[in-house]
Amino acid sequence: MRKLRRFLDFIASRLFFVTLLCALFILVFYLAMNTANIWILVDEGLDARAGAVLMQTGTEGLSKYFREEFLVQDPILTVGTGDQSPYRDYTIKSYRHQVQLRSVWCWPWESTATADIEESVPYINGTLKKEIRSQLVSENEEILNPPAWETRRYRVTLVRNAGRWKISNLQQVER
Repeated sequence: MRKLRRFLDFIASRLFFVTLLCALFILVFYLAMNTANIWILVDEGLDARAGAVLMQTGTEGLSKYFREEFLVQDPILTVGTGDQSPYRDYTIKSYRHQVQLRSVWCWPWESTATADIEESVPYINGTLKKEIRSQLVSENEEILNPPAWETRRYRVTLVRNAGRWKISNLQQVER
C-alpha cells in the first residue's frame, strides 16, 4: 500500500509540473503573439499616419490602425492634413519612416496594452511645387527642401476590440 501511495505521489507531482510548464508555454506564446501584433500595428499605423501628412493623401485608410476618436483629435493629423501643413507646398516623392520599439507590455487576458516607441523620419525626398517656386525670387536651399520631421517619443495605448488591436492614444513623452 505504501508503494502504491508513493507511486501515485510521484505521478501527481510530475503531472503538476508538466501542467505548470504547459501553462507557462501558453502564456509565453500569447505574450509573443500580442507583442508581434502590436509591433506590426504600431509600425504600419505610424507609417500610414506619416504618409498621410507628408504625401497629403488624406486619412481614409487610417481607421484600420487607429480608433476614430483618436483620428479626430490627433494634432499631427489635424495640422498635417490641413491648410497649415508645412508640407502643403512640396511634392514629396519618397521618405524613410522609422519606428523603434522601446518596450511593450500586454497580458494575454487584458484588452489594453502600452508601448514606448520612438518615431522619426530621417529622410524626406521632395521638391517645392512649381507654382510656389516661381513666386520665390531667392534660391534659398532651406526653402527648396521640405522641412524635417521632428523625432518624437510616444507612449502608445492600444485597445483590443473583437480580437483586433487599434491605437487609441499617442502620448508624447519627449521630442
